[in-house]
Amino acid sequence: MRLALLSPVPPAPTGIADYAAGWLALLSGRHEIDVFHDQDEVDEARLPPDVGVFPVADFAVRSGGRPYDLAVYQMGNGPAHAFLYEHLSRVPGLLVLHDLVLHHSRAAHFLEAGAVQAWRRDPGSPSAREAAAPWLHAWREELTYTYPERGEDLFEVQLGTVGDLLPFAYPLVRIPAEASRSVAVHNECMARAVREAVPGADVVRVPHPAAAEPVDRGAVEALRRRLGLRDSDVVVGAFGLLTRAKRIETVARAVKHAANENPGIRLLLAGPVPDLTRLTTLLDHIGMAERSVVTGRLPHEELALHIEAADIVVHLRYPTARETSGALLRVLAQGRPTVISDLEHQDEFPADAVARVDVVDEEGGVARALRRLAADPAARRALGERAAEYIRREYAPERTREAWEKVLERARRRPDPPARAWPAHWPRREA
Repeated sequence: MRLALLSPVPPAPTGIADYAAGWLALLSGRHEIDVFHDQDEVDEARLPPDVGVFPVADFAVRSGGRPYDLAVYQMGNGPAHAFLYEHLSRVPGLLVLHDLVLHHSRAAHFLEAGAVQAWRRDPGSPSAREAAAPWLHAWREELTYTYPERGEDLFEVQLGTVGDLLPFAYPLVRIPAEASRSVAVHNECMARAVREAVPGADVVRVPHPAAAEPVDRGAVEALRRRLGLRDSDVVVGAFGLLTRAKRIETVARAVKHAANENPGIRLLLAGPVPDLTRLTTLLDHIGMAERSVVTGRLPHEELALHIEAADIVVHLRYPTARETSGALLRVLAQGRPTVISDLEHQDEFPADAVARVDVVDEEGGVARALRRLAADPAARRALGERAAEYIRREYAPERTREAWEKVLERARRRPDPPARAWPAHWPRREA
């Protein structure tokens, strides 16, 4: 099959770029694949050598002369994915939906446009208001199309103040799903939500690529020493993009509580930090600054090493876009005993492969889990072994590849979706 993959790729600062590299490694030998991106640079060493790599500006030309059998769009809720919107409704294909909630990134496209920002800085200026009007009109139209009974209210609220939870209640996934032949997701909770939001959409669950990487134990011990971690320390790790939704404050407070009983507990925060000043101030305020190690963004080749430097991993998420976390699958694959938020979209993880905490008593639940696991190396080892076995069984490369082949063929065979009465600013298929 001749495929076009439209996606961020390494070194774009999104986990979906790493996902795309793994997806290509899984499928490139079986298909002719061209990748289209919107980046200043691409780490082609992370991509298979037989994959074509092009700026997205070349997509129309390259697909015009010799159409692709299928376009595949890797969509997430962040600025790195904004370029997909220009193409997914022009060339319908397979939408791989990593986040159910797309509201934040789509709102930013309109409300953070230069003309809108200029008007908000000077709301009394008639000329500024006039320049902002097309952007505001388009955003209102998109909201009212997607949520006919709530769109006007959402528009007015967002021009005033937006609470942390409001965008999560209105995912804004309707038009991307309507524009696609098929929608692929990674958990049943998200599949149900998309079917409910877009009745009639062809939605299929497909495995998220996940596998352990070999790690040398001597290298892990050397890394711990380099990070200032003693052999006797019990290291609690948190991995991935360290946003507020990862509940880092909760994790730090829970480690502080657990350390009252076990002074050898340390905190390892490994991943990109959106606001380092805020994080360091927070750790200092909690009294965790000297007990914590913050690495910042890690080179891909060092991630597994850092994961195995942790004795316990805490991976929380609230509020959630109901995503299947690649970072979580990595730590489970590496056999780390892991504490997670007890959320509906994570019900698929076996009860004996993870430790769950109720979001109603998150801090207390994490602290209790850490005390128990820190005091019982055998329990840690058993939990980690069950996690690794679950990933080996359910996410085996052969099984994942076979599932993807079926989904690609299914989407290739499906017709383009019917025309809809979308807002005027949405691109249409060319006649």
